[in-house]
Amino acid sequence: MRRLGVTALSALLAAALLAGCGGKETAAPTLSVQASQEGSSLVVRVSTENWQPGRDGHVHIYLNDGPEAMIYGYTYTVPDIEPGEYKIHVELADNRHEHIGVSETIYFEVKP
Repeated sequence: MRRLGVTALSALLAAALLAGCGGKETAAPTLSVQASQEGSSLVVRVSTENWQPGRDGHVHIYLNDGPEAMIYGYTYTVPDIEPGEYKIHVELADNRHEHIGVSETIYFEVKP
């Protein structure tokens, strides 16, 4: 019978422990963005799966390529918005304000 060295034995034990941890992979976060007009306000609604604002980070919202808001929830309202076409870009960010690579851009027309 062949003897394993300490390094090989340690590697084998580590592999066995990792295999026994359930091997459950965390699903990647997803994002969905919707907008609506409520009176003279623009309401942006964010839906996520496998990611929760406030726990996993926060949401960055950009209107027409400019910074607009950082929120820790699922809804953002822009009151008294001017009528016109709007580009709404939403990104998920971690607690260090770094984007995690999940974003969506939609276009919405606010009517008079």
